[in-house]
This record gives sequence, structure tokens and C-alpha cells, in this order.
Amino acid sequence: MLADKRRLPLRLLTAVLIWFLGGFVLYPALSTLMVSLAPDKGTAAGAGLARYLTFFSSATDLAVLWNSVVLGLLTVLACGATGTALAFFVHYFEFPLRGLVDKILLLPVMMPGIIIVFAFVQLYGESGLVTKTVETWLGLNGAPWDFAGLPGILFVHTYTQYVYFYIAVSLAIRHIDGSVVESARGLGASRLKVFTSVILPYLTPALVTSAAVTFMTGIGSFTAPSIIGGPYKVLTTQILLAKANNYMGVAAVQVVVLTVISLIFFAVLRYYEGGRLFAAQVKGTPMRPADVRNPLARYAMRGAAWLMVAMVVLPFAAIVLLSFVDSASWMVSIYPEHFFLDNFEAVFTRARKFRPFLNSVNMSLLAALGCLAVAVPASFIIEKTRLKLRWLIEFLVILPWAMPASAIAVNLINANSTPNVFAFNAILLGSYFLLPLGYLIKSLPIVVKIVHVSFQNLSTTLFEASASLGAGRFQTLRGVALPMLSPGLLAGFLLVFIHSVGEYTVSAFLYTASNKPMSIAMVNAIFEYEIGLSMAYGTLLLVLTGALGAVIGLVRRDALSGGSGN
Repeated sequence: MLADKRRLPLRLLTAVLIWFLGGFVLYPALSTLMVSLAPDKGTAAGAGLARYLTFFSSATDLAVLWNSVVLGLLTVLACGATGTALAFFVHYFEFPLRGLVDKILLLPVMMPGIIIVFAFVQLYGESGLVTKTVETWLGLNGAPWDFAGLPGILFVHTYTQYVYFYIAVSLAIRHIDGSVVESARGLGASRLKVFTSVILPYLTPALVTSAAVTFMTGIGSFTAPSIIGGPYKVLTTQILLAKANNYMGVAAVQVVVLTVISLIFFAVLRYYEGGRLFAAQVKGTPMRPADVRNPLARYAMRGAAWLMVAMVVLPFAAIVLLSFVDSASWMVSIYPEHFFLDNFEAVFTRARKFRPFLNSVNMSLLAALGCLAVAVPASFIIEKTRLKLRWLIEFLVILPWAMPASAIAVNLINANSTPNVFAFNAILLGSYFLLPLGYLIKSLPIVVKIVHVSFQNLSTTLFEASASLGAGRFQTLRGVALPMLSPGLLAGFLLVFIHSVGEYTVSAFLYTASNKPMSIAMVNAIFEYEIGLSMAYGTLLLVLTGALGAVIGLVRRDALSGGSGN
């Protein structure tokens, strides 16, 4: 009886978690599936598998599906080649400023995709600064390239997503046992043999995992295809088109098809995460970066390092520069000539311009706090208990990772367009809170991963020692658990805020007049030829994400130094 009373709070907590995750992750996904199988209103058309048969017999729909898969595969190839080459360049060879280059190459992962796309348009679009400069230098009568369609999308994807390969391969290179490499070379193995027999096996799990993540991100991409895709149609843009025309049954079929493809690659990812990625750990001597003795090669590597830094930093510099531009004067000249502070003044002095900034900050805070409220108890149950239902909680918190952002948004629309028990019979569609809820669901797997690691490092021996010294549960929680969990909680909170404050895909589906976020305001400003204002929003996002990214770096450094100190 006493044991049952002690377990009651844990059981209640489990029930609340399953209610929330079931109501806002699983039920929305099932709602979309049901909508895809339901007949059109007032008719029997579209019932059962009819819409799926129509989809797979339509040349247009199959072309869109093919475009999405091709975009995902090409994104993997381009990002894999770029990220792997950069990882080897930075971590396999020794050269000046190697640490600085390493940090700068990580910058794109911290920045919202919408900013990157607009920066690239202003640099490489038909009237972009770089495009016009090359056109003038070469005396051409038109733009030397067409920054639209598949090449433009692929260029943006490569810039924003090579980081997945770069981080994973960099970690794999650090895990290579240097003594094994030296032994192989000492036994007469050629460089090619050492690479294929020693180095490549270390890299394979990292490459497969990165490829799965990149493919899922590539086929679920919405920002670049919607802004610069032009005639190259993919499933994500067609989903928004179907939703805008109120063809929710068609949109549901497209979401289900896209989700199934993502789930297949998610299964591959989970297999390698569970079995092989962490099996490759250094047991000997970590491999040291190789010295380049040839002076010409050293100069070439130094030049290549500065070129990489310039290419990564250029879009950010363009955003900041153009935020001070007088948009009206730039319309009649190739390069901006008049600069002022009016764009920032408009944001901070006009309520209509300031509202999107305030909305984004408020909704990001709600999403970040909500993620922690779900991730902390979920991670505790998964890691520190033996409840029979913990597998269900683990499945539900990770499931959004396999769903493209557009699928999450459509799922929430289908589930919350009518009253349901999970929302206490309220209709959330059209309300202020559905958008931050979308941010929360999208970011939940990342926070759970981070918080889960914190719970793994929290030894139960510390709780037992605290209890043996007479401390109560609350005192143990405040004096033992929170100090050890706080770095992970703070990092998770800040990451959700960064990912949400400039989010575009979920916003495009779920925003209303009462909660229009900054990303939508940026797009509207571009279409209203207020480029300076749009870039001012972008600069504010850069300042916010840069400052919070620096805080995450400090938290991580303090956690590592604290860990080493122990």
C-alpha cells in the first residue's frame, strides 16, 4: 500500500505525458491519415484509397514526388561531398587559424533558414550584388547564372546543411585511433589502403547517419523551394498550395506520402544510432593533425581557409549591410548608395512593424518553456524508471523527428479544426497558441536528446547519499539534481528559442493576424519591395541567435570544465 502511494505521483505524471503526447503528436498524425481516407463533404468521392490511387496515377503528382526525392538525394550528395571535405581539411591537417575556421564553419546551423535564403537572393539572384558585379566585369548583357529552380535550391541546401556531415565526420576523425594508422603505415600499407581499411570504417556510421538526417531535411525543405523554387515543384510547396485552396484531403495524402518516406530513413538513422555510431571510440592514441611541410601547400591551405571563412561570412555581412539601405534609392542603382537607420527606427517605433518581432520572441519563449515542461519528466521516466509504458513515451517524443515541419503543421490543423478531448473541446485552429504549439512539437526531439544526456550523467548514488545524510526530496532536488541538470536544461531552452524565433515552415501554415511572426513579416516586406526593412528583421534575428549561441557555448564550456574538474 505504501509503495503504491509513493508511485502515485509518477503514475499521474506518466498519464499526463501520454495525454499530451498522444493528443498533440500521435492523434494529429492519425487525424491526417483519416482525412486522407475520408470522402469529400456531401459526396462519396475520395473515400478510402481513392485519393492515393489518384495521386499515384497522376503524372503531375508523380513528377512532384520524383522532384522531392531527387532533391533529397542531390542534397545528400552535395552536402556529403562538401561537409566531408571540409571536415578532413580542418581536422586532418594542421594549418594557421584552424580553430577559428572550425567555429566559423558551424555558423550556418545556428541561423534561421529564411535569413540564409534572402541573403543568397540579394547576393546571387538576378539583381544580386555578386551577380551584377560579375555581369559588369565580364561585359555581359544578362545574369551569368540563374539562381532559381533546382540549382538555386541545391546551393542553399548545401550551405545550410553541410554542417550535418561536417560535425559527424569531424567527431569520427577525432575517434580514429592514431596508433592503428601509424601501424598500418609502418607495415607498408599505401595511403589508399590505410584510408579504405582503417579510416573509412570509422567514418561509415557518421556518413550514413548524416545522410539519413540530410535526406529527411532535404525532402522536407520548404523555405528555399517556396521562395526560389520557381517551376521546380516539390511536395512541401504543393501541400501549402492544397491547404490554401482548402483541398485538405489532397494535402493529407501528400503529407502521408512525405511522412512515410521520412520514416523509412528515420528507421535507418535509429539503427545506426543504436548500434554502430557510438561503437567507434578511441581506445588508443587520438590521431593528430598532419603537418604540411611544403611551403606552397601551406600557403594554398591558408588561402583556402580564408576563402571558406569569406564564403560562410558573406551572407551574414550582406544582411547587416542591407539592413541600413534605403530601399527606394536602391531600386534604381546596381549598388546601394544611401544608408540610414530608418529601417530599425520603423521596427522599434511603429507598433505594426514591432509586433512581429514581439510575437516571435513571445512564441519562442512559450515553445521553449513548453519543451522543457515535457522533456524533463519524459527524460526522467525514460532514463530513471522501469515503468512499462516508458517505451511509449520515448516513441512519442522522438516521433516528430521523422515528420517534416509541413507535415507537423498539417497534422495540427486536421486535429484542431474541430473540438477534441485533448484540447478540452476547444478549437485551437485560428488561435494564438497553435503556432507556438507547432514550434514545441517540432523542437521536442532535440530537447529530449539534450535533457536525456543530462539525466544519464546524474548518478542515483548521489540521491542515495543525500538521503542518507538526512536531506528531504525537495532539498535533494534543489541541492543535487538541479545544479547537475541546469546546463542541459539551459542549452535545450536556448536551442528551442533559436530554432523557433526565425522559423518559417510551420509559421507559413499556422500563423494568424494575431501572431504574425518575424519570418512572415520578412517575406511580406520583400514582396512589398521593402528590402531594407526585411534585412533589419534579419539583422535582429542574427543578433538574437548569435547572442544566445554564445551563451550556449559558454554553458557547454563551463559544463565541460566542471566535468573535467570532477
